[in-house]
Amino acid sequence: MKLAIAALLCSACLAVFFPSAGRATGACRDLVMQGRFARAVEECTAGIASGKLSKEELAAEHTWRGFAYVGTGDVQKAMGDFDRAIGLDPKSDTAYLGRGQVHEMKKDYKAARADLSKAIEINPGNSAALAHRGMISYVEKRYEEALGDLGRSIELDPKNARALCFRGNTYAAMNEQQKAVDDYTRALELNPGDSLSLLGRGLVQKKMKRYEEALADYNALLRISPGFWQAYQGRADIYAATKRYARAIEDLSRAIKIDPTQVILYSQRGLTYVFYRRPDRAEQDFTKAIELSPSNSALYLTRASLYKEMDRLDDSAADLRKALELKPGNVAATMLFARVESLRKNASEACRWLNAAYTEGGLRNRNLVRKEKDFDNIRYSECYMKFMEQ
Repeated sequence: MKLAIAALLCSACLAVFFPSAGRATGACRDLVMQGRFARAVEECTAGIASGKLSKEELAAEHTWRGFAYVGTGDVQKAMGDFDRAIGLDPKSDTAYLGRGQVHEMKKDYKAARADLSKAIEINPGNSAALAHRGMISYVEKRYEEALGDLGRSIELDPKNARALCFRGNTYAAMNEQQKAVDDYTRALELNPGDSLSLLGRGLVQKKMKRYEEALADYNALLRISPGFWQAYQGRADIYAATKRYARAIEDLSRAIKIDPTQVILYSQRGLTYVFYRRPDRAEQDFTKAIELSPSNSALYLTRASLYKEMDRLDDSAADLRKALELKPGNVAATMLFARVESLRKNASEACRWLNAAYTEGGLRNRNLVRKEKDFDNIRYSECYMKFMEQ
């Protein structure tokens, strides 16, 4: 759950901040600011072709056409315009900002940071460049740097909801949950329809066990974006945490209907079915998750745990072999394998996996084994007594 949402929040770094007006002709710039990107391309192109612009005005026109191309999704043409603008006016912080954003969209964070830093060097008051550099630092887990840039951006532009959202993400990553909630709340006061802030605040509220507040955020998010599967997943997580398993299953089924390729949804619904005491349905979901991601060792381990509880010990052992083939030395898998082999009354194999857990996996407390009923079948075996004496 957390990984899926974190990935989604990171992807929002692709959001574009448009700078202040600059020196472009009014029509070109205004169309970009209005979000009429295709029309802006036409207007900017006409201005560039007119032959009436000064060198600086021409650089600004290329810059704004670059932003228009970003809006239409043509990042290659955008890059070309930003390059030309910088060639015409090397002091244009706006052009460096634009090119930095394109590098950011391509996930070339090193190049993006260089251009954004240049924009800030030229104009320390460029709040958009500071915000974008802060976003990159967040993605790269350089959280203190992210807080510095995002904080400065917010000081310069207190109404920048997206910068507040990303500072909230940064605080959440640093486990400063209340500060995260405060920033998400400020962002939502500025933009009540900001889905990323609702998603982020919902996740943090859930982590703080403020379940009803978290539910309110996910419900609001679903009213805004009913096709947003992550919102159903988040709400299902809260329903499961509060033992409302039927509702959790219903929401996860809705999420799967929206995007049936998401492995995490089948895995999460399978776990919910376990708590709902429907092992047959849990098995179906874990199997589907494995079909979608056959190299994921954790999925085999999860299904092996289910098979053990269903007393399907041979199936459990087969899944554990596969899990350890994919991830050798996994402590959870080796310990479970020891339990399964003990239940199968295979003392030598059970002891072999116990020794592996302690010699290769780093476990030290043998009293854990002494207390587990799963090992009753091998208590008086020679290998078990030797293991306990070590």
